[in-house]
Parts: sequence; structure tokens; C-alpha cells
Amino acid sequence: MAQSEADRIQELESEVARLQKQLDSAPAPAPATVKARKGSRWRSFWSALLIVVACLLAPLSVVAVWAKSEVTDTERYVSTVAPLAADPAIQQAVSDRVTQEVLTYIDIPALTQEAIDAISANRDLKPRQTAALDSLGGALDSGIEGFVGDQVANIVQSDIFDEFWTEANTRAHQRLNQVLSGDTSGPVSIEGNDVTLDVGQVIAQVKQRLLDRGLTIAEKIPVVNSEMVIFQSDNLAAAQRAYSLLNALGLWIPIAAAVLAILGVLIANDRRKAVLGVGIGLAIATVLAAVAVVVIRGEYLNALPSTVNRAAATSFFDILTTYLVQTLWAGLAAAVVIVLGALLTGPSKFGTGVRQLSKSAAGAVQGQLASWGATMTGLRRWVAGNAGGLRIGVTVIALVIVLFTRYKTVGLILWTTVALLVALFVIQVFASGSTAPDDEVTEDDGDREPEVSAAAS
Repeated sequence: MAQSEADRIQELESEVARLQKQLDSAPAPAPATVKARKGSRWRSFWSALLIVVACLLAPLSVVAVWAKSEVTDTERYVSTVAPLAADPAIQQAVSDRVTQEVLTYIDIPALTQEAIDAISANRDLKPRQTAALDSLGGALDSGIEGFVGDQVANIVQSDIFDEFWTEANTRAHQRLNQVLSGDTSGPVSIEGNDVTLDVGQVIAQVKQRLLDRGLTIAEKIPVVNSEMVIFQSDNLAAAQRAYSLLNALGLWIPIAAAVLAILGVLIANDRRKAVLGVGIGLAIATVLAAVAVVVIRGEYLNALPSTVNRAAATSFFDILTTYLVQTLWAGLAAAVVIVLGALLTGPSKFGTGVRQLSKSAAGAVQGQLASWGATMTGLRRWVAGNAGGLRIGVTVIALVIVLFTRYKTVGLILWTTVALLVALFVIQVFASGSTAPDDEVTEDDGDREPEVSAAAS
């Protein structure tokens, strides 16, 4: 037994010695292999860097497009601010400002006293009657002020004000760039840190309405350019500088972001994972940008002085940033689509099952067409032989549509994605069950370009 154990130990030692000798004599890794590994690491690094920069540029590109496009498209700007004409806060703010301005030119106490004197003239009034008549002065003052206020409110709530609002903002839109760059003239202007709106036309309408109703003292109201503050911020100068920068960069920022993202995917070792990274990064950046808008809104409202109508300023801020927020939602929708595309083209059971289901459905459709006599053998062979290129082509078209559509919405993202999926399915229908000229079945071509399909989504 002892001898047997000794032999077993000797055999093990001999085996260890042999393996050690083989290890020592094994050739060193080839320089090309080491170089390939280093190249792989560098590709991963540059891919990640490009994708991170692209995702950081994404929200900035949204702001750039909003700042440049919103203020250069008069029709869109007017449609943006048009609802403000019916906004109760705006109407109340305008009514208060116009009423205040009108009453500065109407001496109501003098008008009341004149009426009392006219009533008591040539009448032998007793002291008690005279005192009672004088006590009506306050009520008459309030009545006249209420009458003026009612006339102002009627105008502000009528179609006249809607027309004025549309006309004023149409004229003002071409000057909006100058407003943000510090110009102090025009229907909408900047004075210090205040953005103001000239309501002189509304005052003129009120004057005519008062005259028509017999209040001849309204003739004393001159032609005035009365202004009301609709936006105020101590950081307006910083906003102007930021706007100037974004306006100069314009549409180049979103193009640069898209190019960097595509390059990051193309040089990645695993393109599908790179596409997934683009989707996740875009989602994070978009959410952070939306949070920033909420924070800026809160800071803006908290910084409003007591002289500014808070409700009107809030309405103005919210309506002016409507399309900015809408585009951020579109960015988030695009991020979700990209992530889903990357996941569905991956090796997971769910992704594999969805792809197999799509192939089975395409095969069934193709079989039904064949049963109707629509074999289209030549076309099917051509599609099967060029399926990869066709998939890339429709993907690029979808990307171009999204990238170069000026106003991006959730609907644009979803409908473009649906159109892309339909196009890819049609390609799969024609490629199913056909063979390329070299007699290789190509219906699996879709699995060889998963990263491209995901990128398109």
C-alpha cells in the first residue's frame, strides 16, 4: 500500500513537471495579438467618449433648435402665444394695467363733485339733504371706476383683444431676436431686466368705448404707449448671452450630436451595446434637461418682484416654453425606442422570440402572396440578395427624417418608428423563402445588422 502511494505521488510530480515544462516552452503572445487587444481597448474608450459627448449635446441641441427656430418662424410663434389672449391671468393683468392708466387721466372726484353741484344747483336744499347728497360722492366715485373697469374688461375679453394680441405679436416676432439681444424698442422690448408689452392700442380702444357711452371726459386721455411687464429676471443678461451663443451655433449642435453618436456606434467593439448606451445616455440627459426647466421655472417665479403680476408672468413662461418641453418629451421617446431596439436585437430570449415571430409572420405573408400567384421571383431574389443594404437604407432615411424635421414631437418619433418597422417587415416578406444568386438563404440577414436597426429606432 505504501509503495502504491509513493508511485502515485511520483506520477503526480512527473505530470506537474511535464506541464510546467510545456508552460515554460509555450510561445509568448504575438505582438499582433497584444496590439489587437490594445486597439480594442482604445476603440471602447473612444466609442464611450463620443457617445457621452453626443448625449451631453442632445439637450443643448434641443435648446438651440428651440431658440433659433421658434423665434424665426412667425406663424409658429404666434400660434404659441395666441392662447395667452384668452388666459384669465393675462386678461386680468392687462385689464388692471389699462384701467390704472386710463384713470390717471380722468379726475373722478372732480367729475363726481361736478355732478353733485349740477344736482344741487338752483335748488333750495335743506342741510340734511345737502349732507345726504355729499355722502353720495364716494359711491359715485366707485361707480365711475367700476364703469371704466367694466369697459376695459369687456374689450379685453372680446374679439378685439384677440385681434390686437395676434397683430401685436406678429409684428413683435420679427424683433424677438433683438429683444433677447438687448434691443429696447418695439411692441415687445427690454428695459433693464424686464420684458414689456405695449398696451397703448388697448387704451385707445377703451377711450373710444367710453366716449361712445357718453363719458366725454375720456377725451382727456392722450395717445399713450403704456407698458406692462410680462417677464422679469435678474439673470436676463445671462440668458441673452446664452441665446446669442445658441443662435450662432444654430442647427449645427444637433447635427454634431447625431454624427458623434453614429461614430461612437460604428467604432465600438459591440455595436449593439453601444446603441443601448446611446439610448440610456439620451434618456438620462433628456430627463436632466426637463428637471432643469422645472428648476429654472421655480427660480424665475421666486425672483419675481411684487410689481410683476405673478400669474401672468407664469402663464407667459409656460406658454413660451411649450415647444421646448414638447421636444424634450420627443427626445425621451426617441431614447426609449433606441433602448427597445437594442434590446430586441440582442441575444435575450425575448428579443430572439420577437425576431423569430417577425420572420414567421413575414414567411406567412409571403406564402399567402404566393398562393395568390404573386410569386415575384425576380424581385424576391433581388431583395434577398440586397436585404442588408435595404435595411441600412431605410434606417438612414428614418434618421434623416427625424434629424432634419424642424419641430420634433413624440408623434414624429413614434410614427417614424412605425414606418421604419413596416419597411423592415416588407423587406423581410420579400426576402423570406428566397435565395440569393449564390444559393445562400438570406432571410437571416436581419440578424447580421442588429446594431443598425437599433440605431434607426
